[in-house]
Amino acid sequence: MKERGLQDASFVFVGGSAGIGLAAAREIARRGASVLLVGRDRARGEAAARAVREAGAREVAWVSADVSSAAGVAQAVEGIRAFRRAIHGLVHSAMTVSFRRATTADGFELAFGLQYLARYALNRALVGELAASGDGRIVHVGAKAPSGLVPDLEDLQFERRRWSLLPALMSSQVLGYLHVQEAAERWQGLPVTASIACVGMTKTENAMKGPWWVRAVYSLAAVRPEQSAENVVRLLTAADARHAHGAVLFDPRRFNPTPLSSLSYDAALARRTWELSEGLLRERGLSFAPIRQGGDAGAALTPP
Repeated sequence: MKERGLQDASFVFVGGSAGIGLAAAREIARRGASVLLVGRDRARGEAAARAVREAGAREVAWVSADVSSAAGVAQAVEGIRAFRRAIHGLVHSAMTVSFRRATTADGFELAFGLQYLARYALNRALVGELAASGDGRIVHVGAKAPSGLVPDLEDLQFERRRWSLLPALMSSQVLGYLHVQEAAERWQGLPVTASIACVGMTKTENAMKGPWWVRAVYSLAAVRPEQSAENVVRLLTAADARHAHGAVLFDPRRFNPTPLSSLSYDAALARRTWELSEGLLRERGLSFAPIRQGGDAGAALTPP
């Protein structure tokens, strides 16, 4: 696959201090790009930054932020903008595997808050910086959701329904599908692409800290983070990724984008999800100004 040059390019990896995000960041670093890692644990983040630097990055920086909250998103955006005002790639790999229902600092169910709403907020806040690069790429690290699954927009926090891990995780994945589908519609004309790279069982630190039966299954069937990161890297490095805009790559072993619009996800549901998400963030103090076309197309962020 023909690649674009990355010597003068800058990339942001949210959740890049370990696992798939770190594996992808190291591959991008080997091509001489500048890399910013965003995560919660400072010691882990600084260790990851050293690994990325050793891989050959032109410049490496680390921002400590918990993006599961609106305040954490604002903190991350401030750090990212201080690093660069033009971003060539934004990768979301932060995930959660909690076997008990947990909530974020803003009161959101954890999978919804971290694996969906944080990604929506960061994409909205940074689309201007992505457009300013002339070829900005958003990549969600995700999972293949069951066909026909529709999230309950009236009960996103599983307050009426009984919570369990798999439905919560799959709901956040479909919400991500809807977001990328709607972004492809709303951002037509901007030099920004948004895609989802699905992964399967991966030997990440979080997975290997689970119950014994999870560790046993993953030890036998899971792949290394470097293998799961292959399509993430391809989406960031391909000379032309326009055919992957608004698409999902289901098989991590093959670069085969499937347009989300072809999967029968309702366009009205995607619009409603976008508007609902904006409203939830506005209630927590985050708001987004309209994007200006051309020049420094920027989305203003009003922090809490």
